[in-house]
Amino acid sequence: MKKTVAPSLIAIALAAAGVSVGAQANDWYLGAGAGYADYEDIDRNNSGLDNDSEAVSLFGGYNFNQYFGTELGFTNFGGDADTRALNLSAIGRLPLGESFSLFGEVGALGWDTDVANGDEGVSPLAGLGVAYRASDLVDVQLRYRRVEDMGDEGRNGFETDVNNVMLELVLHPNRRVAPAPVPAPVAPQPEPEVTYETRTVTADGSIYFAFDSSSLAPEARATLDEVARFSEQNPDYQVELAGYADRLGSAEYNRKLSERRAMAAKEYLVQRGVAAENIQTAWYGEELAQGVSEEERQRDRRVDAKAQASIQVEIIE
Repeated sequence: MKKTVAPSLIAIALAAAGVSVGAQANDWYLGAGAGYADYEDIDRNNSGLDNDSEAVSLFGGYNFNQYFGTELGFTNFGGDADTRALNLSAIGRLPLGESFSLFGEVGALGWDTDVANGDEGVSPLAGLGVAYRASDLVDVQLRYRRVEDMGDEGRNGFETDVNNVMLELVLHPNRRVAPAPVPAPVAPQPEPEVTYETRTVTADGSIYFAFDSSSLAPEARATLDEVARFSEQNPDYQVELAGYADRLGSAEYNRKLSERRAMAAKEYLVQRGVAAENIQTAWYGEELAQGVSEEERQRDRRVDAKAQASIQVEIIE
């Protein structure tokens, strides 16, 4: 049996070490596999060798990104051929969702066999596989490899192509799911500056009376109810009541009639809770009457009610 390692195997190992040292490892991995090797072109009857055997492997590698990596491995093809091999390969990957990926492999395999008088050399290899990501740490993968032209028929009567199928367990100590990007902190908006402005709000309306009457009709009470509600909602209020009459009758009589009308409105508001001291009354008789027709004179028989209050309004700048 050969006791020395071929120079070609040493060269491959040194090249792989150079790649490993130069890379700042992020997703580096280690793996082991077991499977089957088939030696083509070996006739057991003539050579005395089995044309198939078990195979085991150890390997390590580094993924530069999710699509490309490199790998260094050792494989022992058992059985009668008793061949040991060291390979350096380039790995290309195609992710299929979050859990599965396909990968392809091309590289060189340095081998050392004990067949006949022993032999050693370097052969090309190519492979395909599928990987399942069981967790951040563990992958399970199935790999097929083909090695061309192992041995030298003319030199020792042994030359074959090898088909190799392996079931492999792979550990990724540093692999993690990339965290979602953290959004940049948003600078807090400055608090708006709040100021207050005094504004005057009003509620007004007119109530109408029948001819020569100071009695409040239902419609008149409804209008005064609105004034009373305004007063409840705005404590700082003042109410002004102004009574009027049409031109029918004497001026003195109409002045007193307009007074009675204004006072009737005031008494109703006081009953509704409006403070008497906040109510100002005035009466003008027929001074401002303009009606000529009956419809126009009806508009002169009225009390104008106006309520106003000062409120503080918040202004945001």
